Amino acid sequence: MNIKQTVSLSVLFASALLLVNQCYGQSNVIYYGANSNALSLAFADTNLSESAKSAITSDLRVCLSEWGKQSELYMRNKGESIGYLYNFKSSPHYPEDITFPREIVSNGVSGLALQIPKALSDAYTNAFAFAAANSNIVAAAYEFAAYLSSTNFYTITSNEIVNVVLVKNATPDMYLLSFADTTNSLRKQTYYPPSLLSFNYSPNGPAVSNLWMEIPCSNPAPRGGGRNVECLPSHLA
Repeated sequence: MNIKQTVSLSVLFASALLLVNQCYGQSNVIYYGANSNALSLAFADTNLSESAKSAITSDLRVCLSEWGKQSELYMRNKGESIGYLYNFKSSPHYPEDITFPREIVSNGVSGLALQIPKALSDAYTNAFAFAAANSNIVAAAYEFAAYLSSTNFYTITSNEIVNVVLVKNATPDMYLLSFADTTNSLRKQTYYPPSLLSFNYSPNGPAVSNLWMEIPCSNPAPRGGGRNVECLPSHLA
């Protein structure tokens, strides 16, 4: 049976806002590529607070932790941009309407820096406000992403699967019949921490307006070609 799988929120409190709180004192540097090359950040919005810059840096590091291993730096001469950070796949951490930063500019301190456009830092500012106003939902969403990666998920029973996987119009019998295929499919994935920008509202789902979070995950690539990092849509509320 061919079933479209979406993951439903089922786990309680974990302090996801530590993502913001733990980043104080860190320099605004991200790491990319197979060798974790360091790259400074240059924020276009000069009015951003240092705490906001640190929080954005922390989230960018989350995004690059696995997907960024395939990123490469290319140099060029195009106006203010002297290069770009290239990845052949779009970031699985961001929704489709947000692009991961790629323009490289000159930096008097380290020579090169990844430019963070004001539109992106504004999106993060809105995400921080959303997280503060919905701290329980955000914390539980991060906890759920961690649950999928834990050994606890491997011990889930057929009676519990209805609390984890949401299938449209599915009956209890359908959940039981598809239990083995569903769990085997989900367990083949490796799950990674999501970005704060991955929360979005959509008409898709059981309600008129539904809150979703994109959980980055990877499958082994065909013919032993490493891992493909994609995302798993997760229904929250």
